[in-house]
Amino acid sequence: MSDAIRVGLVGFGYASKTFHAPLIGGTPGMALKAVASSDADKVHADWPGVKVMSTPGDLLDDPDIDLVVIATPNDTHFPLAKAALEAGKHVVVDKPFTMTLSQARELEKPGEALRSDTFGVS
Repeated sequence: MSDAIRVGLVGFGYASKTFHAPLIGGTPGMALKAVASSDADKVHADWPGVKVMSTPGDLLDDPDIDLVVIATPNDTHFPLAKAALEAGKHVVVDKPFTMTLSQARELEKPGEALRSDTFGVS
């Protein structure tokens, strides 16, 4: 599956374990490649072949990750999404997207800069 979107998941709590990881793993054209988590054993219990990174920064620095899914505590969504966009990653953020409207607007420009037809977006 060399054309698969290579996904990195930040956080492996309830939402990631129950919703995000199974959706990514079960979607043709997507491949869960890495998880940023402090509990590698928990990740490997469900996803034994996935690389576990100890920090979100390590995941964002990985050139083999195309898309980052952020599923962490709400107050971390904005700084992690901003860092992911600045690292040139496409981003999906669990709800709420950000804590304030101004934070959401601040992410708009770097997000638009990455917009391309890479994933069928024009």
